[in-house]
Amino acid sequence: MSEKSKSRTGGPAAKRVKAGGRGVPLRKIEYKFDASYRFGERPVEKVDDPSDFHPQYFLRTHSKNNDPADVQTQIWQCSFEPNPEKAHSMTNVVATCGGSSVCFINVDDGEVVLKYNRSTKMATAGENLYAQVWTTLPLDSMGLETMNILAAAGARSTVLLIHPEVGVCYQMFRTVPNKAAAVVCALLFHPKKAAWLFCGHEDGQIQLWDVGIPALPRYDTTPVHLLTIPAVARDVYNLTFSCTHDLLIAGCDGGLFGWKIDMQKIETNDRLERTEFLLPEVDGNGSVLDSVCMLRDDLLAAKCALHGQIYIFSISRSLKKRTMAKSGSQFETQVTDDLMLKLKWSNTDNYYMNMGVDPISCILVCGDDKGALWVYNVADYVTGKVSSPLTEGSQLPPIEPVKILDWPELEDAEVEKARKLRLDTYDIVVDKCAVSPGGHHIVAVTSNNMVCIWKRGKEEDGDN
Repeated sequence: MSEKSKSRTGGPAAKRVKAGGRGVPLRKIEYKFDASYRFGERPVEKVDDPSDFHPQYFLRTHSKNNDPADVQTQIWQCSFEPNPEKAHSMTNVVATCGGSSVCFINVDDGEVVLKYNRSTKMATAGENLYAQVWTTLPLDSMGLETMNILAAAGARSTVLLIHPEVGVCYQMFRTVPNKAAAVVCALLFHPKKAAWLFCGHEDGQIQLWDVGIPALPRYDTTPVHLLTIPAVARDVYNLTFSCTHDLLIAGCDGGLFGWKIDMQKIETNDRLERTEFLLPEVDGNGSVLDSVCMLRDDLLAAKCALHGQIYIFSISRSLKKRTMAKSGSQFETQVTDDLMLKLKWSNTDNYYMNMGVDPISCILVCGDDKGALWVYNVADYVTGKVSSPLTEGSQLPPIEPVKILDWPELEDAEVEKARKLRLDTYDIVVDKCAVSPGGHHIVAVTSNNMVCIWKRGKEEDGDN
């Protein structure tokens, strides 16, 4: 699928790709980190009362044909916008994607500041969006001038690049143009290379694209395919990244894998070093990794379907124990109980409930299939105030959540008017959670077309 890069004397390699059967001009690709990149991780700041959340806004924003009583559209993702003016911080805007639309919502007042809808002549009814990710693109060499963009993707392997500040989708391309059934399940921008986009597919392949820096005001840019990581398992459900280890981590239907992202190997199209993280089986249930995220840059949180718990472990300690796999070509490491902090979670037999974390407060949230949010405060375990395997302490029994936020009693006039069944008649699957920096807000999106905004602190008269 990818062409071998051709070296050019005195400069970086360039590639020729085809998009939709048409040739595109050559564009130079720089195989080095952005000059503006600076690694930094804010210290842990424990929240006094991480259990004190109340429902503030429950919004139905992704309705098909703007039906106010639509309870069938699934919303798959939510994520806070990075603050380009303050490193390791976020704005008060959260993006959500589901159905054929992407919404941008102010969590302070519940206002939908922008909605992009794919329901056009170019998009069929089946082109749902399942994945999204933010990046801050540097518009100059030092990143003094920047722009935030959101990438969203899903059915038919279509990737959208949206500049929400001006409300425009300026680029649309397909990662697998010759295969109509191809689906993008996960997206991740390289933290050290803001225009490099990893795309995880339903067939297990992971592609790397350079989406380029758009030339304003026409947004001229040409996405270039750089690399395809062959499938080692089925669906790639989630992607995350450890900057310390330059490790791309994928949670798949069939295992947890990490690839060392080596710029030189990408330029020469060589195979990347791979490590499989082998998690324990529970009651015969194997490794369907339906959620992974970085709690801190060296601490990975992973959830296996049907395990009833969430695992947190150190990447560096796990890598120290790795050995050559039986195949003799890649590595594997057993993530044993003495390396893991376990969080007790729901015993549901449903899949695809995605966690959310705040690395600053170390609040982790995961929803279940009853509309409830399981809230964990792991700050003391991360800092070592409480001894645990995260700081090379002894094993602990599974940690209970500090709070389970139950689905609230809602008055839904539109559903009642349409004579539809109440929202809580069937399972309410919380597909994804996001936690704002400092743990001030939790945003959850559901299988019944709801964006749920919870606020920490005492409920005031003005809150809904």
